[in-house]
Amino acid sequence: MRRADVDAFAAWARHADPLFNHYNLPDLTPATADELWAFLSGTPAERRAYAGVLNGQVVATLVVRDMDAATSAGELGIMLDPAYLGQGLGRRILGAFVTVLANEGFRRLHLEVAGYNRRAIAAYLACGFTACDEYWADPEPGIDIEALLDGPAADTVSENVRLEPDGRYRARTIRMERRLNQ
Repeated sequence: MRRADVDAFAAWARHADPLFNHYNLPDLTPATADELWAFLSGTPAERRAYAGVLNGQVVATLVVRDMDAATSAGELGIMLDPAYLGQGLGRRILGAFVTVLANEGFRRLHLEVAGYNRRAIAAYLACGFTACDEYWADPEPGIDIEALLDGPAADTVSENVRLEPDGRYRARTIRMERRLNQ
């Protein structure tokens, strides 16, 4: 990924589904774009950022972080421009990214995904990831669980959240991994 690729995020579509609003990127000023670039490009031994490009346009950002040289493992993160959802592009880009990382010496990739994110789970499974386990965690920042439970996503959300005795919601999170062979 290059610094100019961060500027391309400003042209990305916005998620209309309230279930995914928290994935919308904030408005990027030159200063916030510089901050995001500094974060993404920061420490290559700990985090590496890549751009998914289609017809010369940045349509995805892929990050491998929390890399462990001893086990040749890393945690994967991916964001796709919402304008391209539902076209199989995420799966294609993810598959290519896995190949790049295997060629760079990675032997295991892992990730965590919200239990309600069915589209992402399907993409990960199609790319050879398997579910390892799951746990209940605080919802991602920016998610209003109560509003989602009262909205059109209620069926999807309700099976993936629980109300704790202390009055806080917890969200089901799935850990997935893929072992890479060369």
